Amino acid sequence: MDRPWFTDKNFTSLEIRKDRSLANHTVVRSITVTDTGYIGKFAARIEQIPPDGDMMISFSGDAEHLTLIFFSGSKAQEIDVIQKGFKTPSTGFNSKNDYEKELYAEIDALLFPAIDRIVPKVEGLLLDFGDFSLCYKGTRFEDLAPVTLSFHIAEFTFADKKGNTELIEIYAGQVPPEPFILKASGLIILTFRSKEERRLYPDFFQVVAALPSSASARIV
Repeated sequence: MDRPWFTDKNFTSLEIRKDRSLANHTVVRSITVTDTGYIGKFAARIEQIPPDGDMMISFSGDAEHLTLIFFSGSKAQEIDVIQKGFKTPSTGFNSKNDYEKELYAEIDALLFPAIDRIVPKVEGLLLDFGDFSLCYKGTRFEDLAPVTLSFHIAEFTFADKKGNTELIEIYAGQVPPEPFILKASGLIILTFRSKEERRLYPDFFQVVAALPSSASARIV
């Protein structure tokens, strides 16, 4: 019988930690996610990985190493990610596959957000892009019918290194959300489709330096 990935799914937080290597546990970057909606969905995606694995692998001490720590109150459930592969509950690994690569890329984007990277919307998590930071504050629904259209409004806060902050509101209704240009920096937030034409809405966003040729934008 397959061992489950999780024995307790009442998640309260998720710590994502990257060590210098498998042998060197110096922490390079660590974040804590408290958005339980996101944690639950991400855990459900991990559960789609076969829990027994199809191989045993020995790694060198220099191998890349991440740890996912899912907290349910004081109970912690850990998953090791080594060389972009998820160590299964049976302590094995699955053959390299695109599904695990996508999950890894999502984790890595939260740890190291950057221009052009596709990043998941995680409520309340401050994302440090180097010269600026962004924090997704959530999405609210405004029902203005029958007077006018109703909207889902995604809120972000933007802050630069000088301490200047700005509240960003991106509207989606009967038409998709437009690219959002930050006037001060010229950077653009995409929330519908990435510049590579990958669908982002409603769970991801991408910060880019230039608009895709087919896109129009709202400047603020």
